[in-house]
Amino acid sequence: MPVTAALAFPNGKAYLFQGTTYSRFDFRTGAVEATGVAIAANWANLPANAPDAALHWGFGKSYFFYADEYVRYDVRADAVDPEYLPPNPRPKTAPAWGGLPARFDAIVNWGNGKLYAFAGPLYFRYDIPSERVDAGYPLPIVGNWAGVWATGIDDVLYQGGQFAYFFKADEFVRYDVYAETADPPRPLAGLTLDPVPSGMVTAARDLTLDQAREVMGYLIDHGKLALSPTRTPYHGPWNAIATPAATTHVVIEPPAIDGVTFENVLGPATLIDNVDQRMVVALYRFARWMNASEPTVTKVTHLGIGHGVGPPNDCHNQGRALDFAGVVGTSLGVAFSKRVLADWGNRPANGTPLRLDPVADPLSHRLFLTAFRFGTFECECNGIGAGNAWPAKNVGDSGGFVVHPDYVDVPPDVLKPAHQNHVHMQVGVTRA
Repeated sequence: MPVTAALAFPNGKAYLFQGTTYSRFDFRTGAVEATGVAIAANWANLPANAPDAALHWGFGKSYFFYADEYVRYDVRADAVDPEYLPPNPRPKTAPAWGGLPARFDAIVNWGNGKLYAFAGPLYFRYDIPSERVDAGYPLPIVGNWAGVWATGIDDVLYQGGQFAYFFKADEFVRYDVYAETADPPRPLAGLTLDPVPSGMVTAARDLTLDQAREVMGYLIDHGKLALSPTRTPYHGPWNAIATPAATTHVVIEPPAIDGVTFENVLGPATLIDNVDQRMVVALYRFARWMNASEPTVTKVTHLGIGHGVGPPNDCHNQGRALDFAGVVGTSLGVAFSKRVLADWGNRPANGTPLRLDPVADPLSHRLFLTAFRFGTFECECNGIGAGNAWPAKNVGDSGGFVVHPDYVDVPPDVLKPAHQNHVHMQVGVTRA
C-alpha cells in the first residue's frame, strides 16, 4: 500500500500514512516503532482515511491535505484546530495557499523557509515569509531533482538532516539533500531512516540543552561548522558526545556556518565565542533561510552574538541572542551589501507597517523580511518557550521579542530607537 502522506514531527518521530493506518519511526534510531496504527484513534479529529499530503509548518502547527481541502493541526493540543471542524467547512487549498494548485501529490517543509509541493511532473517552491509560491514556478521535476521519479510522487519525508525520502507506490528513493543526488529506488517494505537527532525539526527556542547539543554535533559531523579545538573541543559522534557538555557555551572557529561567514562588525572576526548551543542551532538555520534561494548570501554581519552590554544574566552575555546587522553576497552575478541601518532603518517612513518597498528595493525587502520571519519561527516571538502562541507576530504588530527598525513599541519609543541598525533575536528569557 502506498505512503500517501509523510510527516516529520517536532516530537522526534516520523509518521507515514497509508489507508486508514500509519507507521511511526524514531528519529534517533531510524527504526520503525509501530505499524498499522489506526489514524482515527490517535490523531484527534482527523478523518479515518490517510491524507493526500501533510507537512509540519512550524510554530506548533501542521497541515493535512485532502483532495482540494486542508485542515490545520495543533501540535500542543494534539488535535485539529476547532475552526477547521464541522459545522465549519474545510477551507480550499486554492487560493488560500498563494499559488499552489488546488490539488497536489506531495508537500514537504525543507527547513529553510521553503516548502516544496509536487503535482504530476511539476513542482512548486513556496516561500514561508511571503506566504506564496516563488516567481518562476512551477518547474519540471526532471532536470531539477536528480534521481527522483519524473512524475507521480506520493509524498516526501524530510527530517532536517542529510537525507530526504521520496515515496511512490511500493518504493522509496533516499535523496541526499547536501549533494543533491539520489540512490536507486528500493522496496518500501525495507525502509529504515538514517538516524538524526530528536530535535532536528524542533524550533531552536523549544530545544532542550541536550537536544541542542545533539543537533550541533550532527552539524559538526557533517561539516556544517566547527568548534575551536583548543577552547571548546568537540568529541563526537553526535549520539555519543563526550565534550563539550550541554551547558557549555561554545566557540565556533572559524566563524562560518553552512558556508556563510558570520562577521562581528564591532569586534574580532576570527571566531564566535560564548554561544549557547541552542543559538548555534539557530545560527545554522538562519544561514539556511537566508540562502534558500537567489540571491547567494556569503556573509551575515552582526553587532554581537555572545556578548553585549548589561548584566551577566542578559541574553546577549549568555550567548542566546543575535543582533543581525546585514548581509553580503551576489544577486544574479552582481555583488551586493545590504545593511539594516542603511537599507531599512534610514529609509523614510511611508505610512506602512514595513517601510521596505518590494518594488523600489526588492532585494532588501526579501532579505530582511526573511530574517524577521525566521526570528519569529525559531527564536522567541510573542512569548518565551511555551508562551509563544499562534499566530506569529507580523511586522506591524505591537511588542514581541524580534525587535527591528519598524518595531511597534508598547509604550512607544522604548526599543524601536535603539534597533534602527539591527534586528534582535533571542532564545530564552531576556534576563536569566
